[in-house]
Amino acid sequence: MKVREAMAKTLSSAKKSDKVIDVAKKMKQEDAGFIPVVEDGGVVIGVITDRDIVIRCIAEGHDPRSESAEHLMSRDVTKVDPNDDIEDAARTMERDEIRRLPVIENGRLVGVLSHGNLVQATKNKTAAKVTEGVTRGA
Repeated sequence: MKVREAMAKTLSSAKKSDKVIDVAKKMKQEDAGFIPVVEDGGVVIGVITDRDIVIRCIAEGHDPRSESAEHLMSRDVTKVDPNDDIEDAARTMERDEIRRLPVIENGRLVGVLSHGNLVQATKNKTAAKVTEGVTRGA
């Protein structure tokens, strides 16, 4: 099975100039804990998670109303291609202990593969093994 068959195709993104509070509101509206940060044309330059907002913004005393996404985003983003094998994506999630992978085609964001997408798509031991990897220390 390919990543394309399991990924979420509807997603939001943020710009680096967006305020953290607006990113958090997008997360709430979409019931998501992950927002890719893109430049014009959909090129992913970072990601922000709900955990980033709590740990790197609020807990450090920054104001989410004035702090920009650029300051908070993780820049070292692990990505996958929609034509990658889902088992390879699962191994990447497990190895890097991450729950969500931006899906990039021709340099642009086309979807997100989450741990939940993986579980629904595979319904087998691959998902169980990845769950162990991505929940270490949680």
